[in-house]
Amino acid sequence: MAKRDRATGGEAIGDFSDPVLISTLTGWLEASGACELEITTADGRALKIVLAAGRPVAKVSDAAPELPASDPGANAVKAPIAGIFHDRHPAAAAPLAEEGQALAAGALAGFVEVGPVLLPVRAREAGVVVEVRARGGDLVGYGDTILLTEAAR
Repeated sequence: MAKRDRATGGEAIGDFSDPVLISTLTGWLEASGACELEITTADGRALKIVLAAGRPVAKVSDAAPELPASDPGANAVKAPIAGIFHDRHPAAAAPLAEEGQALAAGALAGFVEVGPVLLPVRAREAGVVVEVRARGGDLVGYGDTILLTEAAR
């Protein structure tokens, strides 16, 4: 993430539009208990991250662990981007996917929140949910397994 600047001996921050950099900085911000971070570089680039007031804070240690598939026939539904996982839409009461529930190909399995945006997490293949690995409020990385499905029998 940070690159050593040989000319000045300092460290340079990478591309501010990089989702991995933003996710990492947001995780550090949440873990520190702070609600705002602003970085300005010598060349005038700036990045400001502000956490929403009253929002539950996900701790980096609460992130869903990346475990091997318990069943080789299982299909992983993965996070499309790093952010905060939501197992339901904010206006809904029930989770979108629970163990034992059938999901059609393309069905919503949850959302990943990046700033004010909710990005859908969709099942690529039809199947029955056999394991849920991410819970609402977990910090997930790009490609982390959210849940596992297997073909209906």
